Amino acid sequence: MSEVKEALSSVDIAVIVEELQDLLGAKVEKVYQREQEIILRLHAHLEGKRLEAYGSSVDLVLEAGRRIHLTKYRMEMPKTPSSFAMLLRKHLKGGRIRSIKQRDFDRIVEICVERADSRRTLVLELLPRGNLLLLDENGRILQPLKRETFTTRTLLPSKLYEAPPSKLNPLVATQEDLRNLFAAKEEAEHRGKHGKSREVVKVLATETGLGGLYAEEVCLRAGVDKKKDAEKLSDEEIRAICDAIREIFQPIIEGDMSKIKPHIVFEANKEGEKVEESKERRGGVAVQVLPFELRRFEGCEKEYFQTFNDAVDEFFMRQTKERSQSFSVAEAEIERIERILREQESALLKFKQEEEECIRKAELIYTRFKEIEDALRKHAEELRKKGVKKREISLTLNDEGDVLELKLDPTRSLHENAARYYERAKALRKKREGVEKALTATRAKLEAERERVAAAEAEAKEAEKAKARVLRKKVVRDKKWYERFRWFFTSSGFLVVGGRDATSNEILVKRHMANEDIFFHTQAEGAPAVILKTEGRPVPDADLEEAAQFAASYSSLWKLGFYSGECYCVSATQVSKTPPSGEYLRKGSFVVRGKRRYFKVELALCVGIAEEKENRRECEEESERGESGKREREEREEREERESEGEGESEKKRRLRLVVCPVLALKHGVKLKYWVEVQPGDTRKEEIARAIRKILLEQAEKHGEREEIEEELSLDKLMQVLPGHLNLTYIHTNAC
Repeated sequence: MSEVKEALSSVDIAVIVEELQDLLGAKVEKVYQREQEIILRLHAHLEGKRLEAYGSSVDLVLEAGRRIHLTKYRMEMPKTPSSFAMLLRKHLKGGRIRSIKQRDFDRIVEICVERADSRRTLVLELLPRGNLLLLDENGRILQPLKRETFTTRTLLPSKLYEAPPSKLNPLVATQEDLRNLFAAKEEAEHRGKHGKSREVVKVLATETGLGGLYAEEVCLRAGVDKKKDAEKLSDEEIRAICDAIREIFQPIIEGDMSKIKPHIVFEANKEGEKVEESKERRGGVAVQVLPFELRRFEGCEKEYFQTFNDAVDEFFMRQTKERSQSFSVAEAEIERIERILREQESALLKFKQEEEECIRKAELIYTRFKEIEDALRKHAEELRKKGVKKREISLTLNDEGDVLELKLDPTRSLHENAARYYERAKALRKKREGVEKALTATRAKLEAERERVAAAEAEAKEAEKAKARVLRKKVVRDKKWYERFRWFFTSSGFLVVGGRDATSNEILVKRHMANEDIFFHTQAEGAPAVILKTEGRPVPDADLEEAAQFAASYSSLWKLGFYSGECYCVSATQVSKTPPSGEYLRKGSFVVRGKRRYFKVELALCVGIAEEKENRRECEEESERGESGKREREEREEREERESEGEGESEKKRRLRLVVCPVLALKHGVKLKYWVEVQPGDTRKEEIARAIRKILLEQAEKHGEREEIEEELSLDKLMQVLPGHLNLTYIHTNAC
């Protein structure tokens, strides 16, 4: 099954932004915040436009790092607005949208709102980390949704907003532009002669903003092997790639949205299972929402929509409903009551307006009695001359700018006609009062149903917490000092420990680094302090490389998107907290003096499950014996494995635990039962943590160990052990 889309790509945003041009001139009436979603409630004139189906009062959903679209679904808004929503209301309410544009084919949308006294810009960043910022007329940040500091820019109030560096726009790129991109001589020199080759699909995905899905489609249509080294592409292959880009994205390039085919792609839950034709597509899973048809999904079930905005709205709303289990009976009942409530509110408004109009017409008859009496007499005389018998005459009058139509009975006096309107108003008032009573009862019923659902959810959460507490009590053990930090044991058994932040860096170096230890660090800002505990023993080069890869992978190089980097090591005696005269060292920083040894390493980690030994001293004794101890350990493990085949599980005392180690350690002999390999890429950290948890739990299920490791594989623990602001592209899994 294909990976389910979690966020809009640059291509998707280009199409959405084009359709949202229908909103130009719309007035901002309210601003709400639901968790990470900002909703702009707009009053727009959409008659005769592409988005006409949304009506005049529309909700524009802005979710940082994920999506932007109008929604037809009625969402419950918080009763108390957040401080950020209040700020947006202060600056945007009453303003009109003057422009909606995509910045340089990037995942950034700028919405300009203009009022009589000001001009404000909302910048929605749909990049992996995501943000939403309010800017003033000069491009300075008034307030960000999240305050963040990057190497190249700072997103803080009063700072001038700077967008991330622009990438090559593939929609306007020429064949020569693509040739230069694939050649990338400077990048090749930076990697060095031992550097990894750059695959075509990765270059297109990361350096043009197309993303993995569209990059693969371009390679497929061009007939180019997606894993081929980009620097080895021929002119014919580059021309084919250029033509494929023109073919796929022709509607965007030409600005002709009539050529798009918005749709949701469904895939079967199981291999070979067919998707049944039904409105809810219960037989399949919605995996993608696309503006164009892609060859990759030929043969898959699809549901087509009038606009891409409709498709995106439906796709993400289905995701939301699936996650919150809103298709439950309780939620269905709430939706039914809400529908009745809306109908009653509509009827109440209608009766109230008709009642007021009847009273106004009756009063108008008395206010302009003589004028209406003369007009009525004149009309009656004309009808009598023509021999027409009519029981009702219509008079159109202008009342303070409003045009009112009076329907009068010429056989009755004006007093009787006015009385008819008063009687009609009285009947409408009784109907209105009846609807008001029903409305009160419906609201009470809705509130009671919501409270019942909330109580059930709270009870379920409490049960989960109780279950978690029971599971935590099952395993009680003393924590080692190094478990406060990031750590792993090398292939030869040396302990490597790294800091998590400036405070832990300081503690690690001051309290736990001995003179015989080795200190690792990278040149990049924001790197952890990493020490290898030698205990006076010589350290093989392989172990040094493992520690270097560990240090580089937890540095800022990862979140900046590098696939490799440099790391150096020095003796602990070369590290000092004493700065040069006249200089100041901030918390977590150190001065390194003397000669350094450099390593060029790939950024890659393994997250997996290992068996922890009952006696850690056993591992320390093996480390003291060096390579011979390593061989003895491997021989003993093989012997114990053969013996355990006849002993059964009851004889084995072990504990399974979550371990993170560099890929090199695994290659050099570190044992993990099952693991996933992670590298820098595009996916949000939380989503990757969920994916890793799912994969490892599936492996544990096969080994009958699921219950033992569920506590170890909590999302909180996974989020703590993964690198900084993690963005991953590929997940590789193996089991030994």
